[in-house]
Amino acid sequence: MRAKRRAPAPVPAQAREHRVPMSDGVRLATDVYLPARGSRWPVLLTRIPYDKAAPECRIPDLARWFTEHGYAVVAQDVRGKVRSEGELPPFRAEAADGYATIDWITGQSWCDGTVGMFGNSYYGFTQWAAASSGHPALRAIAPRVSSADLDAVLDRQGVFPLELAAVWALETWSDRELYEYADALDWSVRPLAKLLPEALGFGNPLLEEWAHGGRTGAAYPVRGDIPALHLGGHFDFLQRGHLATWRAARSAGRAPQYLLLDAVDHGWTALREPDEPWSDPGIENYLAPLLEFFDHHLRGLGEYPHPPVRWRLARSGEGLRAAETWPPPESAPRSWLLDGSGALGERQATALEWVHDPADPVPSLVDPYVPLVEPPEESVVHERADVRACTTEPFAAPLDLAGPVELRGEVSAHAPSADLMVTLADVYPDGRAFRILDGAARVTGPWPSPVRVDLGETGYRMRPGHRLRVTLAGSAFPRYAPHPGNEQHFWTATETSTSTIRVTGAELRCQVL
Repeated sequence: MRAKRRAPAPVPAQAREHRVPMSDGVRLATDVYLPARGSRWPVLLTRIPYDKAAPECRIPDLARWFTEHGYAVVAQDVRGKVRSEGELPPFRAEAADGYATIDWITGQSWCDGTVGMFGNSYYGFTQWAAASSGHPALRAIAPRVSSADLDAVLDRQGVFPLELAAVWALETWSDRELYEYADALDWSVRPLAKLLPEALGFGNPLLEEWAHGGRTGAAYPVRGDIPALHLGGHFDFLQRGHLATWRAARSAGRAPQYLLLDAVDHGWTALREPDEPWSDPGIENYLAPLLEFFDHHLRGLGEYPHPPVRWRLARSGEGLRAAETWPPPESAPRSWLLDGSGALGERQATALEWVHDPADPVPSLVDPYVPLVEPPEESVVHERADVRACTTEPFAAPLDLAGPVELRGEVSAHAPSADLMVTLADVYPDGRAFRILDGAARVTGPWPSPVRVDLGETGYRMRPGHRLRVTLAGSAFPRYAPHPGNEQHFWTATETSTSTIRVTGAELRCQVL
């Protein structure tokens, strides 16, 4: 079954669509939502590639909520997408187009001269692009689960995030249209270069470029002179870029940079117990943090009552904690050593070895975008012969992880290079295992070669009776493109070779409270 084109959603009845000219004359489709009372308002802008009126983006609902609170809302299809004119490739025009759009907004009679921006993921990225343009009317931004540099999405320490990149390229960046694919992609297609031609009926030059190390050009300088509310998640695949952008903004200027780091994934799905059903938190919970931020920074209403950092300790049952920075200054380093017997402790690190077979890769069960919608139980993967799992004894008292997590060691392989996949999991008393973090890194000879695998950052409580587990493997497919075990490029490889991978001196390094 091939992917199907999605028809553009109709312009909502409560919006008026405009064709806003950019500096080169290209016109971008732009919906304007105005409050029922008043005549001039501060404006909240969002610029997206996923169809500004599509139900899944919920822009009409978000706009209704904001207009009821006294803001005009402007939503725009970015250049080359859906109803907007212009050509792909994407990313590179977002700063100039953001500037031109803000300029148009401030020239409208219903704008009071101040503009803020909001939105998730790519439409958080367009906020950083617009901020880099220096338009004086842009007074505050609130990027959620986003980054000023999307290039980092396409590379995990030398390993290509196949599933994430392929799905994004297929659905969004094939051409002007958006596509949907009812079934899972056929990951058995070889070479992998045929993956999207099989699904779409035509190729995708952008994915081809990404697979060979090409960059999106989606990186803009971070300015720290605009107040920003950085909303991120412990389980978000963009967390690394999100925190890097927050840190860069704090260093770049004097405007306040607020970080809210919650126990959520990229879709803002909250962490819950494995047997607890998902429930929609509602727009009020989703938007309330933005309202008080914009009320202060766009309208000058009262004080903004929050500290520089708010963060949630997952599994603690507590509300948001306050801090001056992240990681919290009271956190301290702690290490565990990986033992070939399967122990994760503090006494010794001995060799771990397995055979990586690219023809039978270790499966990845977790959704790369929204892992918390249906969190998979992963103990069956940990029991495979080509996975090494090291586990602590049950904790007698709570242990709170708060900060970055990494694994260090030395790698040897019977191939010129190898991939090392590392996961950190919470093992329940009944043996079920659920992922906390993961990382991947390409390691190249001569052997042995040192490796540092970045697993990201977290705030997570290990509860009494639970155990911490680290797993090592040579693949996690289709989340990451499998290493062919030889010198062929993964994208065009038609032959594979098994390879023995050996890790010595492996050490898990965390920050704990």
